[in-house]
Amino acid sequence: MTGLRRIALLAGLLGLPAAVNGGDAGVELTVLFSPAVHAALESIYGTAEEAVLQRTIRERVTAALRGAGCDGASQAEITLLEARPTHPTDKQLMDNPALDRLRTRFVGGATFGARLLDAAGHELKSLRYDWYAEDIRHGSRSAAPWGDARLASEGLGSQLAHECRALASAHQPAR
Repeated sequence: MTGLRRIALLAGLLGLPAAVNGGDAGVELTVLFSPAVHAALESIYGTAEEAVLQRTIRERVTAALRGAGCDGASQAEITLLEARPTHPTDKQLMDNPALDRLRTRFVGGATFGARLLDAAGHELKSLRYDWYAEDIRHGSRSAAPWGDARLASEGLGSQLAHECRALASAHQPAR
């Protein structure tokens, strides 16, 4: 393995900032959780799932923003407003022995609020995005509990990349 590949692999595994692992260097990504999500994590899904959700959202949105041309936006603030798993989490399995890690499936997804901010912290664009599987046949094929939330995060990233491109084209000087 070459030195550059090893550094990129380590950066990805350690969750270093997007600028280090090839993301759009100008966009700092912040992932927040609404009080309702915090309450659901504590009572239903387990607090350990917070880190999983945060990493999933960060990875998927960063990948979508890579090369999107977010020149005017220096920050993206994402708030997870609601999340539903595709398969039971560890806490759900411990709380209900009748559930099966793979055979039990839910219609999952997530709802987000997102804001693109300039360097001074002024809001350039805000949006709300949600995606939920129509039914279990149209959801994620992943065995991971948050497969549908991952798909929702990818959709949010795509929407933010679209908004970045629109902001960049609106601020380009006329020729």
